[in-house]
Amino acid sequence: MSSTDPYNTDTTPNSTASAGSQQTILTRCNFHSRWVHTVKADQAGWMKAFTPRNTDGFYDSQDSVLLVDVGGSFGHDIDEFCRKHPEAPGRPVVQDLSTVINQIEKLDEKIERMGHDFFTEQPIKGARAYYMHSVLHDWPDKKCEEILARATAAMKPGYSRLLVNENCIPDTGADWQNTGQDIMMLTLVSSKERTRVEWQSLLEKAGLRILGIYGGGNGVESLIECELA
Repeated sequence: MSSTDPYNTDTTPNSTASAGSQQTILTRCNFHSRWVHTVKADQAGWMKAFTPRNTDGFYDSQDSVLLVDVGGSFGHDIDEFCRKHPEAPGRPVVQDLSTVINQIEKLDEKIERMGHDFFTEQPIKGARAYYMHSVLHDWPDKKCEEILARATAAMKPGYSRLLVNENCIPDTGADWQNTGQDIMMLTLVSSKERTRVEWQSLLEKAGLRILGIYGGGNGVESLIECELA
């Protein structure tokens, strides 16, 4: 009896949704805006728990990009950022697959919309911050390494930050919402939620140094701030 790696997205039965269709469950979810809006409405936005500090030292010019929301879906997070901080300098950009970006109906007019696959070269170089919300938990480590390699290649040493907005599960006493979601991610997309140690290992392997992990309490996602090592 052959064994199957549960984190191999190419061979596991759950690599495609709906009984063997050729669309992954992530693709199907992105196409259904109602599902995305429902999930986002139930999450605590990072702006509610953390005060952004990355405007300090920002190279403000006409073309400078302050924040790139990588894999940002319909722009919920970056739109909230612009509403809460209308005075923030620089260009805000939301990126996702063109099929997703083209579905955006309402967004702050100063937010630039960009079709982009995060497995390919990041076209925006040297932004102050690259933000990923619930992106890496959709993928096993090998795929995350590919995503992070594209991000780090675009970052400017000593200036750019990577902001990872994800669950950071404690080694003991983890909240049931986090552990339950860990099981769900494994069964749905061959991925997982990660502990602090796992995040450190993954990010360091990508050539990043963690500057801080800012937690929002049990069952609430953390913000992991990184720079190039």
